[in-house]
Amino acid sequence: MSTVIYLSNQQIHIVDGKRGKTATVNKFYSYPAPQGTIINGIIMDSETFGAFLKEKWAENKLPVKDVNLVVNSTKFVGQNMEIPKMSDDKTLEYIRRGFSNIDRSEEKLYGFVRLDASAKKMHRLYAESVSPDFLKDYINFFEGIGIKLKGIYSGEGSLISLLNNTLAKTNKTFLVMISDSMTLTTVLYVNKVFTYYNSARCFHEPGSEDYAQDLTRSASQIRQFMQANQLEAELETIYLAGVEDRDLSFYKTIMAEYGVQTKIDIFTDNRNIKGSDGIHAQKYIYAASGLFESGIGSNYIIRYQSKKEEKKNGSNAKYFIILAITLIVMIMVFVIALLNKKKKESELEEIESYNNSATIQMQVSEYDELTARNSFLIGQYLSIAYINENLDTYPWATSSVQSHIFKLANGYATVTLTSCNSDTGTTNMDVMASNVQTINEFITILKGQKIFHDVKYSGYSYSAEDQYHVNVSCTLEEAVGREGEADEN
Repeated sequence: MSTVIYLSNQQIHIVDGKRGKTATVNKFYSYPAPQGTIINGIIMDSETFGAFLKEKWAENKLPVKDVNLVVNSTKFVGQNMEIPKMSDDKTLEYIRRGFSNIDRSEEKLYGFVRLDASAKKMHRLYAESVSPDFLKDYINFFEGIGIKLKGIYSGEGSLISLLNNTLAKTNKTFLVMISDSMTLTTVLYVNKVFTYYNSARCFHEPGSEDYAQDLTRSASQIRQFMQANQLEAELETIYLAGVEDRDLSFYKTIMAEYGVQTKIDIFTDNRNIKGSDGIHAQKYIYAASGLFESGIGSNYIIRYQSKKEEKKNGSNAKYFIILAITLIVMIMVFVIALLNKKKKESELEEIESYNNSATIQMQVSEYDELTARNSFLIGQYLSIAYINENLDTYPWATSSVQSHIFKLANGYATVTLTSCNSDTGTTNMDVMASNVQTINEFITILKGQKIFHDVKYSGYSYSAEDQYHVNVSCTLEEAVGREGEADEN
């Protein structure tokens, strides 16, 4: 048996069940965290939150060993990669080099989830980096309340593992939209492979029309993303999770009114996520994600312990040299450090307080949401501009174009326009003259005009009025008639 605790903004979900390629959930608990104790997955008030968690742990008689932690936080930075097939150790080293341009300023630990393990040569994977200090704070916190962590996993990576082992087995191209108390998360799979993840703040009440419109906007943004990245696969199904079953019909109706025609359904997979009566997978999807095995590459406690061991082994050989250098440096800077110690401690405390304040964290979340909205609007603007450019290329047999044709016919033949097709740019006319030669000369003049792409004629006939008739079809060049091209020869 295994216990998973999931932490996010003001949310605590706990599941107790069986871990593996499939998951079995025996018990599920959900609690709002004490106000202000968790922001962006970071414990802001360890004393209050620790007392609260110990109380719930004892109340539900949960085990204190074999506990896995899933943290949904922007402290985990992820990206898709495509790398050659290699061992886990070499894969981690490859990922470290891939993150070198991002993680120059501080030490990082790396993890990954394989996306298409069946590939023979090049493997796609979702890689992440995180600060070891971020992990250390969690390890120390849980040890302090008597709980020993067996694993720490990112919320994003765990969710991808869950979907790899559930919906991706039976669906090709689909979108999962997960409702949380403060966020709306969208996960896109294209041809059974994870492709895109986004999490944005949501300020409307679930079950309301405004919330349904939020779902519609997120679905539209995904379509814009697929078009912008030239993903030709058709979105087959939108799965909703974290919502009330009774609201599904309402969401379908509102989303259809705003143009979402894709099939919409509640997330469910009873074959790969089994639960006791009354426990529905879509309600505990974040916590249940920690029950799916995704390889040692995604367990950050293993990464943390390995790094710690490397540091310990390396430091023993250099201990005396470092000690001697440190003593010399300490003597040189002792006086200056003593004078500035209090000042720097005060400045550091102010900076940490500012960075970790609830206001700053909220502003960061709002910025992410506005950035996503801006990207969506830019995509809409470019689509409209593209349509306008295409319209401007269609030829148009305007009155000036027709007058130009009549002018060219003056002295050669009598022209009667019989039809104009704006879709094909074709103008058909009946040309009449008493002499066949003048008709041929007029057609030769038409062929020499820049406004015509092609000139064809057929059907010579001789009428009772002693006149020769011929049918002439002229195809206009692109954009003729739009900007005064008819006046050009």
